[in-house]
Amino acid sequence: MRHGDPAPDVVAQAIDWRVRLASGVAPVDEHDACIRWREQHPSHEQAWQRLAVFDGRLAGMPLPQVSHALRQAPGQRDRRTLLKGLALLLGGSALLGGGSVGLRGSPWLAEQRTATGERRRLQLPDGGWLQMNSGTALDLTFDHQQRRIRLLAGEIMVQTGKDGAERPFWVDTPMGSLQALGTGFSVRLAEDSALLAVEQGAVAVRPGALSQAAAVIPAGEQVRFDRQRLFAPQALDRDALAWREGWLVVRQWRLAQLCAELARYRNGVLRCDPKVADLMISGVFPLDEPDRALAALGRSLPVRARYLTRWWVSLEPV
Repeated sequence: MRHGDPAPDVVAQAIDWRVRLASGVAPVDEHDACIRWREQHPSHEQAWQRLAVFDGRLAGMPLPQVSHALRQAPGQRDRRTLLKGLALLLGGSALLGGGSVGLRGSPWLAEQRTATGERRRLQLPDGGWLQMNSGTALDLTFDHQQRRIRLLAGEIMVQTGKDGAERPFWVDTPMGSLQALGTGFSVRLAEDSALLAVEQGAVAVRPGALSQAAAVIPAGEQVRFDRQRLFAPQALDRDALAWREGWLVVRQWRLAQLCAELARYRNGVLRCDPKVADLMISGVFPLDEPDRALAALGRSLPVRARYLTRWWVSLEPV
């Protein structure tokens, strides 16, 4: 188990809750009990969210298989064994097969992962480097034929190296593939799209469902894309790259947007009351100390951070 991973017994509990609620027969108080369990500790919510990849398959399971999963899952202690066992219960060939969907493409089993609030810089075999933002998961493949990063979750900044530059440099994402053309660039995954920002050189990008030639994005531009299309390129937002130095730079953001961004770097639940969600804020906030950032909001806006527990914080009107 890597530092920052939920303990195996927490993973087992999360699987138990996921399967139980996906059965479609759980009473209301069972859902309420699950919410209370998720709020008890940030590792509970972390395990819950990482198992979201299985939701659709659990919902389609007959009740006898659901019961079998409930009996078997809590006894598994090793993370990889636990997930592979669950995959087999859910019709393993679909989950264990190729492609970007399923167990092999799950952040759970990524070679490199960062925990919530963690940022890490890796030296690449070609002499370049890779910086991982909070909550990032990826696989690396560097051999005599290719240089390839498989981004499964989160956000990265890449500076390609010159060693082995004759080998193509790829970044694969669930939304499509990117080919670096001697460059420095960042990629951020959202739930249904990805954002490419190019600082140096150029990057060729091809959405996953398109067979046409890739579009080349030059330095100083950024573009959002999903599996079906490439949106209009825009000027590079350099403020968005300040996370590399540990800062969040905002200019006239809605408070709800700021809250959602800070939540990426803080364990537990961080919510914004709808009554203050549309307040506008500008500033520079420390990502390594999100609670300090929350405290600073009260000095410029009529809001306060109310701590229901250490793990549950709500931004509310004063």
